[in-house]
Amino acid sequence: MAEQEFGEIPIEVVGLPRDDVESRKAELKFQRAVQSLGRIHNDILEARAIVKTSTLEKDRKRYEVQVFIKLPKEQFDFREEGWSVEQVFEKIGEKIKRLMTKPRDKPSHHRHPSRMEMESARFAE
Repeated sequence: MAEQEFGEIPIEVVGLPRDDVESRKAELKFQRAVQSLGRIHNDILEARAIVKTSTLEKDRKRYEVQVFIKLPKEQFDFREEGWSVEQVFEKIGEKIKRLMTKPRDKPSHHRHPSRMEMESARFAE
């Protein structure tokens, strides 16, 4: 199977202003995180981030980001919120990195059978 290039993964960020420097940095962090995930899961079908902004008193903005990453056999959904869009995407990037380090189908530790289970399995034969 040929490895996908970064440009082939459809990455979409909706709701960020294009002229803001902080928004551009956040978008680049998301693209880099998806690109690194694409090295492990080279069959990413789609990666999408939806940013909702709510303006509170004194021109403070609160950001809520929903991320959807779709693979052929599974999909991942993340939701993160905070006061800085760059920090929110940093947390999203950490969650994406966590997907690369720990497989979801394997337990975090291996449970050894108890002595009773081993003995009963031995005599069951």
